[in-house]
Amino acid sequence: MQRSSSWIKWALWSLAALFYFYEFLLRVSPSVMVSELMSSFGVTASAVGVLSAFYLYAYAPMQLPVGLLMDRYGLKRILTLASLACGVGALLFAMAGSLWVAGCGRFLIGASSAFGFVAMVYVSSHWFPAGKRAFLIGIANSIAMLGASAGTGPLTNSVHDHGWRSTMGAFGLFGILLAVAIYLVLRSDPRDMKVEEETTHAKMHLLEHLKQVAMRRSSWVNGIVAMLFYMTTTAFAGLWGLSFVETAYDVSKEMAGYAMSMVFAGWLVGGPLTGLLSDFIGKRTMALRLGVLGALACLVPVLYFSSIPIYAVYILLFLVGFFSSAELLNFSLAIELNSARAKATAAAFTNCLISLGDAVVQPLVGFLLDYNWSGVEKQGIRIYGMRDYQIALSCLPITLILAFLLLFLLREKPQSVD
Repeated sequence: MQRSSSWIKWALWSLAALFYFYEFLLRVSPSVMVSELMSSFGVTASAVGVLSAFYLYAYAPMQLPVGLLMDRYGLKRILTLASLACGVGALLFAMAGSLWVAGCGRFLIGASSAFGFVAMVYVSSHWFPAGKRAFLIGIANSIAMLGASAGTGPLTNSVHDHGWRSTMGAFGLFGILLAVAIYLVLRSDPRDMKVEEETTHAKMHLLEHLKQVAMRRSSWVNGIVAMLFYMTTTAFAGLWGLSFVETAYDVSKEMAGYAMSMVFAGWLVGGPLTGLLSDFIGKRTMALRLGVLGALACLVPVLYFSSIPIYAVYILLFLVGFFSSAELLNFSLAIELNSARAKATAAAFTNCLISLGDAVVQPLVGFLLDYNWSGVEKQGIRIYGMRDYQIALSCLPITLILAFLLLFLLREKPQSVD
């Protein structure tokens, strides 16, 4: 197989990593504009939760076919179209005159974002030697967490200074320019078409592997644990936590946004360390239990003890992210609990369940906010108090407790399973 020149493969990896950063930023962006969205569209918290989840309604079902599509059509066409679709979706969201049009924009962003992680793995696997793959994928995950962090704290400043529509419009234009750059770099590299030819055999067994994974009880238990564990990140840090911290701790939206950034910073630091801990103790489930209990112990004071100083909130939320990063071990478990021939399918199956849970929990918190709303309004917009948020967000400690209990149903097996 012809080797790509060094500058091309590193340029391509950088562009794939940049797209991964970009899609994570777009994923969490509604968290910094909840009140602006309610005001612009004249809706309640439930509607904003559904609007944010439109991303996940597309992202979740796309998890299983993304690898097949990548193998069938090659990286150049898929990653170029994904970036272009993300940009168009952001522009549609920015210009939306109604909630449904905005929802269509979020749906388009979610569908195209589903290719971010797969594209990163694809580039790292096919353009680089095996000795660098794990390192490159790990670095890419950290870059994605930086995108999520940028989509909370720093993004609040842009929304405050320029408005949410102008900010999202700028992101839309960026996505289109990124698509052009990806196409131009890949156009000069013939390797993309050669890689496509090598994966035909694997495509034929996709449904067989999916059936094999879905028939194992352990696949479902592990996937549900991952789903319940990740709900704290997606519902709290990804959407409702900023408004809660702003209300409960009486701080500016900018300070609350940076508090949410601490969760993703904790993920960035914790991901590699929890992996090392898991390897050291030799038990994935033990490391997962420690992660779940740690996240629970740090989340509860933030939710229910609003008298603690804001700097302590920052530390606790960093630790919530740090302990939550143990959820990445569910992907290792997914692979180890299934056949070696179905590794990618097992990981995709787990990610699909996680995404489905995300699509449920974001609107659920919004519904609970509306259900327990005390009746206070300001300029026609519902105002939710600290108690309203505490009741609504109480579902998150419950999901962590359920995840902890379900972990006792998992029995670890040797890493190679037939």
